[in-house]
Amino acid sequence: MNEIKVVVKGVLIRDNRILIIKRSHTDSFGAETWEVVGGNLNFGESLEEALKREFLEEVGLRITVKSLLFSTTFFTSNDRQIVLLSYLCESEESQISLSSEHEQYLWASKEELLTFLPKEILADYELYDVLDLLE
Repeated sequence: MNEIKVVVKGVLIRDNRILIIKRSHTDSFGAETWEVVGGNLNFGESLEEALKREFLEEVGLRITVKSLLFSTTFFTSNDRQIVLLSYLCESEESQISLSSEHEQYLWASKEELLTFLPKEILADYELYDVLDLLE
C-alpha cells in the first residue's frame, strides 16, 4: 500500500552556525547520519506544532518558527513518499539536551555542513540557498 509522510525540519542558526544532530548508531533509519532537527507530522498537529514538539523532544529547545525555507518531495521506496517542509527557526535558549535517538550535536559552520550533511540534504540546501543564510 502506498504511504505519504509529512516531515518538518528546522534550520536553527546561532552565531553564523546551524544546529545539526547525529542519529544514534542503533537507529533503524539513517543510523549515524547528520541532519537538522525535525520529524514526522502527527495526525491533528499543525506544521508549526510538530516542529516545536520535535525540537523539545530531540534537543530540549523551545523555538519560534520564522518562515518556510523550502518544500520538496522524494521517495524512500517505491511505495513511500516523503513531503518535506524546512523552516527557519529561532530560539532564545542555548542548553542542548539530546534525546536517546541522537548521539551528538554540533553548531556547524558552512564548511562543517558540507562535510557532515548527506549529499541529498546539501543538494536541497544548495538549490534553495539555505547555506547563503550563513554569509
